[in-house]
Amino acid sequence: MKTKTLLVSVALGTTLVLGACGNSDTSSSEGKMDTKTEMADKQDKMMKANEKVMLQGSFAGVGKHKVSGMVTIKDNKLMLSNFVTDEGPDLHVYLVKGDDVKNGVEVSAIDLKDKSQTFDVSDKDLTKYDNVVIYCEKAHETFGQAPVSEDIDGTAMTMMTGTFAGTGTHNVSGTATVDSGTLKLTNFKTDEGPDLHVYLTKDGDINTGMEIDAINLKATAQSFDLKNMDTSAYNSVVIYCKKAHEIFGQAMLKG
Repeated sequence: MKTKTLLVSVALGTTLVLGACGNSDTSSSEGKMDTKTEMADKQDKMMKANEKVMLQGSFAGVGKHKVSGMVTIKDNKLMLSNFVTDEGPDLHVYLVKGDDVKNGVEVSAIDLKDKSQTFDVSDKDLTKYDNVVIYCEKAHETFGQAPVSEDIDGTAMTMMTGTFAGTGTHNVSGTATVDSGTLKLTNFKTDEGPDLHVYLTKDGDINTGMEIDAINLKATAQSFDLKNMDTSAYNSVVIYCKKAHEIFGQAMLKG
């Protein structure tokens, strides 16, 4: 009898222990599912908030570095256009609050030669940041920065015109017109150069200007797309030789 009683007790104890373990596993699984659901809900809310974000800004170099072009944040994408940067050993694009990379998040490494680049930022909370930074991770140095704000209409300089004049010994003539998001060169002539490009600048400063495109040396009429670019910071059009680091001509823009 004692043996039977002992066996029954052991069996009952084992059942209770297994039952407790089963309950523990169930609770643990339910907890994990709740955590996953909360994370999914949080991600969903963030992406919906991101869909309303439309930001844009113009790059300027920091210190001795030269960085130019536009950044647009829209539809959970970060897009670089007309983008030019000094070369660096390990350049990345960051979303930053203020100007300190420590207050930011890395988006991706960049292509040093590609003027148009797009990055997925759907996993980033875009409402937290107000600057896009080009940062050299190897040198721990900021190369360029673009303060971003609500999407700016690219026609901010509608119907601004100016007449080209040569710089130094160079001859450049014709008219530059910014109209409805387009830069037009008319009756345009320039001395030949090995690598001539057209820039939008503030008072002729190439270092803080925005490169638009290479020019056709022989075409008297040329057009360049400025849509989705913040042109409000610029008041002149410059013809610049990148190979010789020399300005050939400039047109000051007026309304």
